[in-house]
Amino acid sequence: MAAEPVISPMPVCESCWLENHTKWEPESVDEKGKILMRLKGVDVPEKVNRGSVEVCVMCGNLTIAGIFELKLSSEVYFMKELFEETFEVPLDSTEEDPN
Repeated sequence: MAAEPVISPMPVCESCWLENHTKWEPESVDEKGKILMRLKGVDVPEKVNRGSVEVCVMCGNLTIAGIFELKLSSEVYFMKELFEETFEVPLDSTEEDPN
């Protein structure tokens, strides 16, 4: 019996949320013939205030929005290994200077 993929809540920043949850409709046509779109609506996310900084699983930006979306791990674009290589926390900056 094969294991089924697990869907779990993952943190998403405001920009990534808006990218996937906005509704647009055509409004008019400009002089060059391009269709101008009008924002019709935005899905309102359920926010979870955990009081911590999260890393967006789609783009890797830090976020405090508290927006979590159910996603498969295969849908996550931001790779954890890349984050660990490029992001460093200066641990010595939290220590007090003895002088």
